[in-house]
Amino acid sequence: MPQWKFYFNQDRCLGCKTCVTACKNWNDERRGDKTINAAPADNDAYKKAYEVAVDETEKGDYFVNSATGTTNYEFYRKHYMKEDWRRVEEYETGSVLMDNRGVFESTVDRRYISVSCNHCEDPACIKACPMGIITKEPTYGAVLVSNSGCISCGRCHDACPWGAPQYYDPNYRSYSQWDPKRPKMTKCTMCLDRIKNNLKPACVAACWNRALDAGTIDELQKKYPDALTSLPEFKSDRVEVLGINTKPNILFKEKT
Repeated sequence: MPQWKFYFNQDRCLGCKTCVTACKNWNDERRGDKTINAAPADNDAYKKAYEVAVDETEKGDYFVNSATGTTNYEFYRKHYMKEDWRRVEEYETGSVLMDNRGVFESTVDRRYISVSCNHCEDPACIKACPMGIITKEPTYGAVLVSNSGCISCGRCHDACPWGAPQYYDPNYRSYSQWDPKRPKMTKCTMCLDRIKNNLKPACVAACWNRALDAGTIDELQKKYPDALTSLPEFKSDRVEVLGINTKPNILFKEKT
């Protein structure tokens, strides 16, 4: 099976971040902060206290803990996932000016780009990791981490042009090596579990405006023959400290 890659159509992206939410939901069990923020396993009342029926969505009491005034973390924990395996970045250019007639004229152009791990041909994270725990899966080309051996040094995150390696606490380096809460690196898996079951990655399946797609190189090139290998907003894959170009596996259609 050849390398899988992502496709992003900038013309179709509205910046809604449905892809971000879908990623957090599907990968709930894999996030780094799950064990430190979950409710006690035997506390069923806590888990069920904020279940909301379709006709009760306007009742604020269902969403706010009346004792503390805060939202119920356990109920919404999927959306509080600290790691952002998929991110939507916004870029705005131009200005709004008033002409001599007092009429406002806008030249503003707003563009979005949805990025995750690009599962590169020559991943910088693999070369930067001193523990050798990041590998390129041979069947679909996904870059994966076995984080039980992670020492949270952050070299993978620093080396990646797109910040794909993630930690649930930005101060991960300050934790003691013996602290069980020390954040370990997690990252996009390309939803390998879904791909193996003939499903698209969660971000792709959830994108209601079809700005995202994923598939083998041959499939995507046949489907999108005019696709580009980069966008003006897409960061360079050159990693000078390692002397490599990572060759990201992603194709684009630029906004027209």
